[in-house]
Amino acid sequence: MQHPRVLRPTSALAAVALSLALAPAAGAGNGHFLHASGAVHSALGGVGTALPAAGTLGALYVNPALLAAAPDGHAFELGVELADSDPEIESSVQTPFGPFSGRTEDDGDLAMIPSFGWSRGTQGGTRTAFAMGVLSLAGFGTEYPQDPTNPILAPQPFGFGAVYSSYRYIKLPLAAAWQVTPELALGVALNGGWASLSATPFGGAAPDCTPPATCFFPAVTEDSAFGYGLQAGLYWTPTPVWGFGLSYSTEQEFEDFQWHTTHANPGRPDFGTGRTDEFQLNVPQTLSAGVGFTPNDRLSVGLDWRWIDYQGTQGFGSGFDPATGAGLGLGWDDIVVWAVGAEYRVGPALALRGGWNRSEAAVTPDSVFFNVGSPAVFEDHLTLGFGVRLYDELELNLAAYRAFENEVSGQFVTPAGPIPGTSVTNRMKVDSAVMSLRFVF
Repeated sequence: MQHPRVLRPTSALAAVALSLALAPAAGAGNGHFLHASGAVHSALGGVGTALPAAGTLGALYVNPALLAAAPDGHAFELGVELADSDPEIESSVQTPFGPFSGRTEDDGDLAMIPSFGWSRGTQGGTRTAFAMGVLSLAGFGTEYPQDPTNPILAPQPFGFGAVYSSYRYIKLPLAAAWQVTPELALGVALNGGWASLSATPFGGAAPDCTPPATCFFPAVTEDSAFGYGLQAGLYWTPTPVWGFGLSYSTEQEFEDFQWHTTHANPGRPDFGTGRTDEFQLNVPQTLSAGVGFTPNDRLSVGLDWRWIDYQGTQGFGSGFDPATGAGLGLGWDDIVVWAVGAEYRVGPALALRGGWNRSEAAVTPDSVFFNVGSPAVFEDHLTLGFGVRLYDELELNLAAYRAFENEVSGQFVTPAGPIPGTSVTNRMKVDSAVMSLRFVF
């Protein structure tokens, strides 16, 4: 059954194809970010602005000033995460013959997400700490088979056919912290970044159209880009029990992705000939504030608030290129994240951890149509974990979390507005296990 009146508008198709291309949220948790890095930070719910228990990876992720509170000596953290995400897309349109609807599950596999961090704490009478790392903070894709029973995934040009997308982002921080006074530490970081993007089809490119509105979108193979930004933070401990933290990261500006692909519309004379497409996708600026409570050597509790600026970030805004019909961004909203976490050390060799992370969904009912392949609909995460000291210098840390199933529904949208009698729903949940080794010497 055909439905050209709904799926053929060029600009609307461009927005959906663009969303399929980006897909960073397929296994993330706070927008397109993972909620944490490493098993310790993850088990604490992503708390890391004013809680030194988050470790080296937590400090490099959230607040470099916490490096000044790290134990004397050198510390290495090696972590790996295995994430199982289960996205679904459901869509429906009204036709003269009744509703045409379908639901399709993602065919993707487990994602493996490694991270590494090194730090040297204040020692030997110095007030300076240093750290560097390789943090995988986003790295999942979406893989939907062609589904003629689902309007969004119907064969081109009516839908998008089989959809494959992959986006990966790795943060490369180089950080330093200074213990300015016994109560105040300041930290800065130069944040390099590496990202890769591939998609079939890709809506950030101009569609290949023939009259009246039969449009096909090209596929783009993997390309990588580098970016950079800055981060600054402070950690203030007015008493031995209470600590307060503040951290700000600038937008990481990336060079353009660039692909050499081919024209995709078999009805055009240039079908199969070469074309070049470009797209820029930056990493948003963030602001974090937190409080830590450490009443004794065994218990640490933290609370974090975080703001992520998607609306002002290149690649995440909204709209279309009026000249080409290419999508300019995903139309994500800014989000606020709350996180709470606690660590209790039962003894010198065992630490128990738990946390809760609450994130607003970056995708709203108004933008869900533009985010078929980037379902950033997560809200609640439950995190648990523990650490076991195997030797004096070595600790094994394990964590697990569940991003509970959530969904956001809206209507199909064209530049003229929503289309009555249509619906699209993004649905997602994630289960993940994290392991890390911490060496201290």
